[in-house]
Amino acid sequence: FKKAEQDLKRAIANSPELKGLMKNLMVDMTPEGLRIQIIDRDGDPMFPSGSAQMYQKTRNLLATITEVIAPLDNEVSIRGHTDSVPYGSGANYTNWELSSDRANASRRVMLDAKFPKQRLNNVMGKADTELLITEDPTDPRNRRLTIILLREELTDPESYQNLVEDSGEANGEYEDTPAPVDVPVGTFQKTPGKIEFP
Repeated sequence: FKKAEQDLKRAIANSPELKGLMKNLMVDMTPEGLRIQIIDRDGDPMFPSGSAQMYQKTRNLLATITEVIAPLDNEVSIRGHTDSVPYGSGANYTNWELSSDRANASRRVMLDAKFPKQRLNNVMGKADTELLITEDPTDPRNRRLTIILLREELTDPESYQNLVEDSGEANGEYEDTPAPVDVPVGTFQKTPGKIEFP
């Protein structure tokens, strides 16, 4: 994960076309895995307002991210987020649909960039339920795409446990070590190409 983070930042910094988007990128570690977030900034959005048709710069950034993470084995979760600004009264289209459509648009771009479809764990629209800037729900930075390289113990806990046990037997070091505590599985049902509403 650390190497992937370094490779990603290097690839963007070395691209004359993309290096200006470094301020729109956040990469960090979470209990779920390596989280890559593409974030709107005031005056520098990734999508036109209210639209799931991404700008070309966003498409190019996603393609670069895909190029870096495609060689890894981890499954991926793609999530769309919005701010809390609602559509007008009586609108049939809401932030739930918008966040889902943006996540699904990102899935299509990643697949076009040769991301293996069998590694798509889920695609979700989160609307404004997981704000980045909690003190200001209308902050533009709450509008973002999140790509998470999921830890193996979340997506395949049985295989991960077998790997831990096998390595312990091979080294003769872990016979008396208790098994790792169960990790939360969360929302990681296998749903390639589909949208989930929590």
